[in-house]
Formats: sequence, structure tokens, C-alpha cells
Amino acid sequence: MTSKKFNTSNVEILLAEDSPTQAEKLRYLLEEHGYRVMAVPNGKEALAAARRQKPTLIISDVMMPEMDGFMLCGEIKRDEQLKDIPMILLTSLSDIRDIMKGLECGADNFIRKPYEDQYLLARIDYLLINHELRKNQKMQMGMEIYLGGQKHFITAERQQIVDLLISIYEDAVHINKELHERQLELAHSNHLLTGLYRIAEGLNQAVSQHEVCEKALEYAMELPGIEAGWLYLCDENGFRVAAARNIPASLLVAETMEDVCECQRLFLTEGLGHAINIVQCTRLIPLGNDTPSFHHASVPLRINNQSRGIMNLIGMKQDLFTDNELETLYGVGHQVSIALERARLHEHMEQLVEERTTALTAEISRRKEYEAGIVRLNRIYSVLSGINTTIVRVRGRQELFDKACRIAVDHGQFVFTWIGIFHADTQNITPMAKAGRDDGYLSQINLANVIDSPGNSWLIAEAIKWVKPAICNDLTLITHENTRAWHAPALDRGYHSKVVLPLIVDSHLAGIFVLYAPETGFFDEEEMTLLTEMAGDISFAMDHLKKEERINYLAFFDAVTDLPNRALFVDRVDQRISTIHHDHEILSVIILDLERFSSINESLGHQAGDSLLRQLGKRLKQLLYETDILAHLSADYFAIAIKHGEDSTGIAHVLEKVLFGIQDQPFLIGGQELRVSARAGTSSYPADGQNTDTLLRNAETALKKAKLSYDKHLFYAPEFNARVTEKLKLETKLRRAIEEEQLVLHYQPKIDLESGQISGLEALMRWKDPDNGLVPPLSFIPLLEETRMILEAGRWALDKAISDSKRWQAMGLNPPKVAVNVSPIQLRQKDFVSMVASVINGAKNVTIGLELEITESVIMQDIEANIQKLRIIRDMDIEVAIDDFGTGYSSLSYIAKLPVNVLKIDRAFIINMTSNPDDLNIVSAIISLAHSLNLRVIAEGVETNEQAQLLRELKCNEIQGYLFSPGVPAEKVEEFLRQKKLLPKLI
Repeated sequence: MTSKKFNTSNVEILLAEDSPTQAEKLRYLLEEHGYRVMAVPNGKEALAAARRQKPTLIISDVMMPEMDGFMLCGEIKRDEQLKDIPMILLTSLSDIRDIMKGLECGADNFIRKPYEDQYLLARIDYLLINHELRKNQKMQMGMEIYLGGQKHFITAERQQIVDLLISIYEDAVHINKELHERQLELAHSNHLLTGLYRIAEGLNQAVSQHEVCEKALEYAMELPGIEAGWLYLCDENGFRVAAARNIPASLLVAETMEDVCECQRLFLTEGLGHAINIVQCTRLIPLGNDTPSFHHASVPLRINNQSRGIMNLIGMKQDLFTDNELETLYGVGHQVSIALERARLHEHMEQLVEERTTALTAEISRRKEYEAGIVRLNRIYSVLSGINTTIVRVRGRQELFDKACRIAVDHGQFVFTWIGIFHADTQNITPMAKAGRDDGYLSQINLANVIDSPGNSWLIAEAIKWVKPAICNDLTLITHENTRAWHAPALDRGYHSKVVLPLIVDSHLAGIFVLYAPETGFFDEEEMTLLTEMAGDISFAMDHLKKEERINYLAFFDAVTDLPNRALFVDRVDQRISTIHHDHEILSVIILDLERFSSINESLGHQAGDSLLRQLGKRLKQLLYETDILAHLSADYFAIAIKHGEDSTGIAHVLEKVLFGIQDQPFLIGGQELRVSARAGTSSYPADGQNTDTLLRNAETALKKAKLSYDKHLFYAPEFNARVTEKLKLETKLRRAIEEEQLVLHYQPKIDLESGQISGLEALMRWKDPDNGLVPPLSFIPLLEETRMILEAGRWALDKAISDSKRWQAMGLNPPKVAVNVSPIQLRQKDFVSMVASVINGAKNVTIGLELEITESVIMQDIEANIQKLRIIRDMDIEVAIDDFGTGYSSLSYIAKLPVNVLKIDRAFIINMTSNPDDLNIVSAIISLAHSLNLRVIAEGVETNEQAQLLRELKCNEIQGYLFSPGVPAEKVEEFLRQKKLLPKLI
């Protein structure tokens, strides 16, 4: 809330923020608290706004185009009229140098993003409350600060320095709070990791099932938030308590344990598939205050589809365990299950040792082998556990393959593993993932046509042929004729046994999983049982991912054509609309309808209809650009979204190309050629709708009208149809005008203000229409550019201007330089320079005074490339003029680099310069700038003696306008040159 000590409605805040979202959010916050807010997108406009109307407070982002926050602050504090305005800088920067910049530029407050709304409002209140005190305090202070390894001497008002340092201190407190929270999270994570490590360490040391149970609960108590627990083991006699921690003795008596509790019931009915919370446990409720809560987590202990028991854990808090905590406890339970299985095997091994003490030597040997089997089995269990955990989390087939290979090497200690996809049509194997020691071995295996020509991949061929695991437990014993030479490289890499596991999806072989072990005899029956199960799990995951991908695909794509469907089309077009909202561009939506499609389905069948739709989709893709959006909406409806400029003929040409492309070439359906045609309806954003649904609806309306009127295509807006028709007619007339040389050049003289003589001529294109007479340039030049006919017309104008100048020279009239305007389309062409050179070379060694006029905004569009082009033009002894200077956004640093000779001041500044001081100042500044760069200055649109006199006083070199003459035909120019017409003497 704002302070009650002042009226916020009298406070005007100037907001400089280049992000529209951030600016709107901050404006809303401030206006909601009674402030008047004016927002601008950059520092340059903020400085201009402050000078126009002095605000009470300025809030500015630091990173902005044109002028950043530090530069804006510096300019404000250097301005005598504005320097007392409080200034707040908002930034996401946190470097010490940024703080120093804030001090050095004179900022009153430095707030780091993201900020809290109440904190920002409090800082605004503080600055406004102390505003009068700071206005009366004129004494400057000096302060030497040592930051970032450097000394900085800051001079500013005392209160200003205090405010800024306070804001920095508050920001530091906020950051410290965040760091403390992160520290607590890290401590919790370290505690959890330590507990899990202790559990794993304890379970590895435990030998018997009793030790496993005791160690499991002992170290589970070290996990964060665990206070008590007990562990049931399950056998043919039922459940028994194998271990307990911090549980009252009354809970453990036989009478308490006779009835089956909720967790046991769920375990026995297969309902306890994961760690879950048991609420209002019947075991705990009778204990009352002897236990911290009446709920606990139950963790099933199962391995290899065998049930071992239940681990129940009670938390310190009354809250239930979270999903993440239950997931962690489930992992602990899995480790306990593995340890119990290992302990069971170990106890069984000890029992065998006791029974065979008479054959001690043989028994020891057998025991060692058994222990080795346990180690291998544990490795396989670890691999199976890791892969099953991965299957739950992965979202892609490649990720599944990569992690499966890595787990097999890391956990199973296989020397090398790889997974390949089987292609039934070619009998080829394509490796998709691998891990371990390869050293080029995989690339040497024959994986092409493996069944008919197995070569050195005979074991792979066996697995594929019979679709079952193929094993070689001793690679040193390979006797296969074709692969005998390959056992040496395998042994050199540490491969001593090998298994090929088939991966089956939808009852078909989809791939193979190949594992190389460092020991001989590794793949016995027990290991193979687990490995076969592992291959089955991977196959299941592949099938699941395949179906999931298909479901996701069909949600957004058409099953027949594989094109985007209506939902995806709407989403993509909505995104495109949001990007062009501020670009003054048009997005047209076209709906195409195939004619007589139902007849094709009825006569040739639905398969033929589907084939036609697929071929049509491919043809439409070829006709459109990659940036265009194409979709199949329904049976015979296709939709296209195309972004284009504000012209209307561009979309008409696209429609003509698409409709012609459909009916021009036949489609091959069932061995016979079939020609089809289509009709189209078009609507355009923003005129015909603000969203995709509206545009589609209106395009369908236009399509229905086209069907009723037998037109090939119609636009939704009738006036748009008329406008397109009119433009196409005009385009046809213009093409004929170029072919029949109806274009002419008029010339407007440029006058030297010192001598009053004609110093130059600007060539102006006109169209002498046989029907309508002389057509002004604004009526046809834009269409020339839109249709790119300007390239031909522009070359003609350049050639014509040179021809007229040569003719005047031959007449002894000593013509001045002739300036020819260059279109943006011309300048962007790669062959622009060569085009100019070829026209100049056509002058046949006659020296022509030539000048090219290019508008300021066109040059700045691709400044670096344009500088190179203009330098080459200058090297041809052709001068370059910047036309309409002052109307664009030129960078002064680039103006100095541009290879130009002349600046032409736009007529918009000349018209009112005698009555508007701002325009006069701009004209004076441009003239001074040009002279400082050794450039000539020409003022356009001069119509009065007063304007000419004022320009001469400002040292403008030349003028051009109706004061002397409008644009006139070449014959009139000859008259001017013969008479040596002068500008009337200025008073």
C-alpha cells in the first residue's frame, strides 16, 4: 500500500521498459495504487518524454535498445531541469560492476529482478517522502569505494548515495535469504544421500536374513524424517516380525500380531505394488500417545516375482509421506529385497557346506564357484533393477537403448554391450546404441543380410533365425569355419563369452541385445532366466513407447496423409498470428475442396481415394514454401496458411499456382491417370478474423460462395475480391506498359543556392497510360515493387536517364548530374552492382554525371552489405545520395562510414521550418552534420522564397522543389538548359 503522507494521484511516474509484458505488469501495479504512469519502450524515448513533461519519478530497466538504463540515468542527472528527479533502476544483473555503474550514473535506487511488488512500492514511497528533503539538499558528497578490486570515487547528494546503498543492502539480504533456503535443501539432500549410502553399505555387509533386516531398519532410522519402523518377513507359515526399531513392546506381542492388518492384506492380494501410506493403522491406534502418528509407509519386499515381506516406517511428522519420499523408500525396499535374496542364497550355501564337510576340498571348490555365481547373479539383479527403473522414466526409444547398454556395463560389469534394430525386409541389423570397450570391433561385424550371409555374425544369425537367445560361453572354442579368424580380436578386447538376446515386439523380431562377458561360462541357466526377463522388459518398453508415439502422432497428424490435422493447424496458425500481430503483415487461410471426390470414392474405392489424398498432400508441399502451413482437415478439405505483405495480389498468385498445380498434372491411381480440380475460399487476418477458428469458418463461407458461383476461388470479403481483380488488371496493364514503352521520365531541377544555376536533375518515372493519361508514381510504383517488375523498370529508367544525358551532351547543352532513384527491391539484388555496371558500359566511353538516390531506411536494412555495394558504385565515379534523410533511424556511427556524397533533407522538415522551431533546428542540425562529414546538402520540397532564403543562411548547398520547377519532360529540360534559367534573386 502507498503512504498516506502524499496524494498519489498527483504523482506521475515515467516507466522505461522494453518488454511489453513487464511494462504492462508494472503499469498495472502502479496505477492500482493511484499513480499516474506513462510508459515508453527505451531510454531514448524516456529522455525525450521527461524533457517534454517533467515526471515526479522515473523507473527504468537497465537492458534496453537505443539507450540503456545507465545512459538514461546519466543523461537525466546531467540535465539541469531534470537532475532532481528520483531515479530507480530495475535489472536482473548482479555483477559488482553494475552496482558501480548505478552509483556513477547517479541512480537513487538499484532494484534487482525479480522483485516483490510491496518492496518496490515501499522504495517508491520512501523516495517520494524524502523528495522535498533532497530538493533542499544541494550539497554534494564525495565517497571513495573499493569494489571489485578497484577504487571508485563517487560524487552525489548524500541522501542519493544512502538510498542507493540501502537498496543494495536490502537486495543482498534477500539474496542471503535465498542462499539460506538453498543451503537447507542441500543439507536435506546430503542427509538423504548419506542415509541411502549407509543403508547400501550395511546391506552389503549383512550375510544372513536377520542381519539384513536389522541393518535395514538400523540405517533406515538415519533417513530424514524416519523415526520408527518394523519389518515383516513372509513364508509359508505367514508373517513374522523380523526386526523393529523404536516401536513399543506391546505392538510386538503375539496376540497383537494374530490378525491380518491392512498392509498385510494388500500384500497378499497383490495390491501393494509400490510404497504407499497406510492411514489409521489398526496396529498403531490402540497404542495412543506411545507412537508419534497413526499412519505409516508400507514398502513391499519383492524380487523376481517372489514376495519376501513388508517394511513399515513411521515418520517424525504427522503429515503423510510425499510421493518423492515414497519413491525413495521403494528404492530402499528394492535394495533390501536384493539383500534378502542374497542372504537366502548365502544361507543356503552355508547349509550345503555343513552337509558336505566330509568332502571338504571338493566342497570348497564348489563353494567358490557358487560365490562367483552369486556375484554374477547380483550383477544381473543390479542390471535388471536399473533397467526396470529406467523403463519407468524414459520417454524415447534411443534413450532406452543408451541407458540399457550403459547399465549393463556399469552394473553388470559386461565388457561390451550393444543394441541393434532388425530390418526384416533386408535382413540387416542397424546398431542403435553401445557401451563399454568397442575399439572398432562392432564396425568389423557383418550386419548386412545376416541370415543368408552370416559371415562372422553366425551367433546373431542363430538368434534371429530361431527367435531365441543364442549363447557362446567360451569364445576360445569357436570352430565355425567363417568366424574362426575373429576369435583372436574378441579375446584381445577381453570378450570370453557372449549372448544374443532377441527383442520381440508384436510377436515379431524388432532387434537384438548383445552382451560380452569377461568370464567363460558366464551365461548359465539362472543368469539366462534373468537376462531373458530383462530382454522381455526392454521389449515391453519398446512396444509401449511405439504405441505412445503413435497415439501422440495421431493426436496432431492425419493418419492418411501424415499432414497436420485441424488441431495442430489451429495451434500453429494461432502461434503465427501472435508473432505477426505487431508486424503489419497479413496471414491468409485458404481452404481447398476437391471436386467430385465422393464420386472417386464410390467408383474406385476408398483405397483409391486415400491414395489420391496422399499424392495431393505431397504435391501441395512441393507447391508451397517451407514456412507455409499445410493441413488435412477432413475427407476432401485441405487448409493452407500463408503469411504475406499487405499487398493483395501476392495471395492471388499463390491461389492461381496451387489450383493450376492440382489440375495441371494427372494423379496415378491404381495404374490409371486421374485428373482432378479444386475450388478455394480464403479469409485473411486481421480483416476477416482475429483467431484461427474464425478464419477457418470465414474461409469455408467463401468456399461455399465459390461453389455456388462456379468461381475457382473467392475471398471472404467481397471488396477484397474486387480489389484483387482491380490490382490484377492494373498489373496486366503495367506489364503491357513496360513492353510498349509507355513509361517516361520527367526531370526536376536542383538549384545551387550560391549561383542560382541548375546543378542537377532528378529523374522521376511517370506512366503515360493511353486510357487515363499521365499516371502519378504513387499509383503504380508500389505495384511495380510488389510484382518485382521494378527490376526491369528500374534498369530502363537508369538506361533512359543516361541516354537523355548523352543526347543533351551531343546538343552542346552541358547537362548537370542526373540522379536516378533506386528501389529497395533493386538494392537487395545480388546482381545490383553488375546491373549498374552493364548499363554504364553501354554509354560507350561517354562521361555521364550520374548519381543514385537511395532512401535512408533502405540503406540501414542490411548496412554492412550495402556499404560494400555502395563502395563499388563510388569506384565507378557514380555519386550516392541518401534520400529522405531524417525520416529513418540511422546510426550516426554508420553515417560516417557510408560511402555517400549527398544528404537530401526530407520535405516534411522543409514545409514548416519557417513556422516550427523544432523543424528548423532539425534542418540546421542535419546541415551541420553533413558539412562536418564533407557531404553536400540538398533540401527537397522548397516552395517559397522564405524557405530558400532561410536555407541559404543555414549554408544549405542546393534546393529542389516547386519554387523553381516541378518535374518536367526532357524537352522542357532542354529549354531550361538552353536559356540557362536561374533561380530568381532571393530577397
